[in-house]
Amino acid sequence: MVNVVSEITRNKIYDIIKENKRIDNRKFTEFRDVTIKTNYLGKTNGSSIVTIGNTKVIAGIKLQIASPFSNSPDEGILITNTELRPSTDIFGHGSQNKFAIEISRVIDRTIREAPLIDLNKLCVIENEKVWKINIDLHILNQDGNLIDAACLAAVTALVTSKMPSITVINNEIIMDNDNLINLPIDSLCLSCTVAKINGSLILDPISDEEKIMDTCLSVSLRPDGSLCSLQKSGNHAFKFEEIVMAISMAYEKSKEIFPIIREL
Repeated sequence: MVNVVSEITRNKIYDIIKENKRIDNRKFTEFRDVTIKTNYLGKTNGSSIVTIGNTKVIAGIKLQIASPFSNSPDEGILITNTELRPSTDIFGHGSQNKFAIEISRVIDRTIREAPLIDLNKLCVIENEKVWKINIDLHILNQDGNLIDAACLAAVTALVTSKMPSITVINNEIIMDNDNLINLPIDSLCLSCTVAKINGSLILDPISDEEKIMDTCLSVSLRPDGSLCSLQKSGNHAFKFEEIVMAISMAYEKSKEIFPIIREL
């Protein structure tokens, strides 16, 4: 990610942080407004558009019958892909694809480690046919904290997706598109990102904050507070007590978001 910000803006953010304030008047532990709209796209099994402040991500879910991987013959397949707008100005030459891959990997790992989907229940005929879930993420606008927005979009799209019911008779798959069922959801999950700026920890950094942050930690967790994964970005280190504090901040915020997901 290109780390370009004027010296004036940098000093302004540093000065405000020293006063325990933020450039957009939020508290250190405060998220921007979050909105979720599901079933946004046609011709998909599920979709969701999520905004966190001015950051906007849309997720589309497509299901298809496919052959299983040889090392998991009785499990469905999960593929995550992220597309970034070429015009997005935070990305330098060659870095756009790298960051898209990072987002995809973080979201994919979070969903698997939760696990959000019971992949064993997506097996149709062992060693022969399984359901394949394609998660396509599109970044519509970037103003910081893409990982949290992308994760929330993917999760809410999946939990509201529908799939045809199927029966297998004499090894023949019969699909009933008029009888739609939910995906086999196991444990919910989400990501909350904490940035470190000049020694202070803040939730949900905006783009200008990301450009001057020392480092950040994306905390992926389940509703009970147990961790799915941690993703660190940036060149500087976290102290142990800062990691503990970041996880605590993320968990407290997650308790506000999980009920929203459950109501979808």
